[in-house]
Amino acid sequence: MIEIYDLEELNVVIDNKVGTVKKKLVSCDGSFYVVSENTLLKETLIFRSDPIGKVDNYLEVGGGRGLTIEEILADFKGHLFNW
Repeated sequence: MIEIYDLEELNVVIDNKVGTVKKKLVSCDGSFYVVSENTLLKETLIFRSDPIGKVDNYLEVGGGRGLTIEEILADFKGHLFNW
């Protein structure tokens, strides 16, 4: 079962361009993940987190360039890397 919770949304500025970082907390099979979309870089990455969305290690465990947060959440397990 997958549960999705809203996290903060931040504005970012890179090279005088403004974008947004959208974040969701995902609970999946007893583990927690933060899904983070950077609209300026056009990438969405998945990181392991604790139950409140704190990421200790920013080694990505899924996601990629050209993906939106909606696409990742629609097939969450399919976007996790196989270790």
